[in-house]
Amino acid sequence: MRKIFKSLYSLLLVIAISGCEKPCNESLRIGEIVQIPIQFNGFSISEIDNILVYRIDNSNTSVGDTFLLRDILWANYARSTNEIITDRESSKAQSQFGRYDSYFDNCTLIFDWYTGKDTLLNIEIKKSQEKIKGCHENDPNVKIDKLSFIHKGKTITKDESIQIDK
Repeated sequence: MRKIFKSLYSLLLVIAISGCEKPCNESLRIGEIVQIPIQFNGFSISEIDNILVYRIDNSNTSVGDTFLLRDILWANYARSTNEIITDRESSKAQSQFGRYDSYFDNCTLIFDWYTGKDTLLNIEIKKSQEKIKGCHENDPNVKIDKLSFIHKGKTITKDESIQIDK
């Protein structure tokens, strides 16, 4: 009887110890995503969606593309006057940039609406692969090393927000 009890106790101990390790799941860890929070003052939601954006590559100013702001909004359309833009490629430039490159790096974005304009100058975005151990070590694990640009004469960095006035 004592032998059975010891065997059962040993088995429960092994199960308990092995159960402490966090199981690996099949999810993909993408990592950080470029986010630039913008407060739009005096705009309606539909006006925000339809702001025209010119993307100018600073290394070749004759090359650029044009798209609606909603193409780079976090949710793909405006939901309020406080929105987030991300460096998602426009549909015209799909697959041109990899996970660790940015559609906005070394660019200027010009926001154009029927009564005005605003600009994000000299955008600099640097990404790398974060080193992670365990389940997700082979996943993309994107890390934003640097995010900066100039807006209204002030250098803006990662996690800072800006205001665009109508």
